[in-house]
Amino acid sequence: MPSRTAKLLCVLLAGALSTLAACKQDDSPAPAAISTESPGLSEPPSSEEPVGEPSDDPSGAAVDGIAADLDLGALNEKADPERLLRFYTNAIRVGDWAAAARAWSLDAQMTPEKLRAEFSGDAGPKVAVGKGDWETAAGSSFYEAPLTITFADARESRRGSIVLHRTNEVPGASELQLVWRIQRSSTVPQ
Repeated sequence: MPSRTAKLLCVLLAGALSTLAACKQDDSPAPAAISTESPGLSEPPSSEEPVGEPSDDPSGAAVDGIAADLDLGALNEKADPERLLRFYTNAIRVGDWAAAARAWSLDAQMTPEKLRAEFSGDAGPKVAVGKGDWETAAGSSFYEAPLTITFADARESRRGSIVLHRTNEVPGASELQLVWRIQRSSTVPQ
């Protein structure tokens, strides 16, 4: 059985190779943060065509002329937790609350209604997610990243963290357990 250090090295190597492959496809430097504010940084280089439709909410059709297509392949991501975070922040940016709720684990009991109540308004939020840290423990991987939410209206900006989880390749794990999902997020007013 491989040691915990060997497993961690494999996870880190896989992440590094994924990043290197992305850089090879796109010679631009990798972004330091995932942000709904900058659409050029929000879409990862991919051979898959992003698909998706915004919600029926008229405010979710597009923001500043940005297409509302979402990378639904991120919901099946096993290697790159940042891809799921890009999907989530883009879904919030365009007001697709149902898609954003799909990025959460079932245990979190996140609903489109909860997300709409948190993020909708006359001026949508700018959600920025910084570079996170990996951790593995007892057959699971966790990715925790800093999170900043800034509203253009009278609401207070918030700062905190967001934690993603996936089960590693263990016998009996379901397909849903093997992909990255948001486990929890906690923020406080700035």
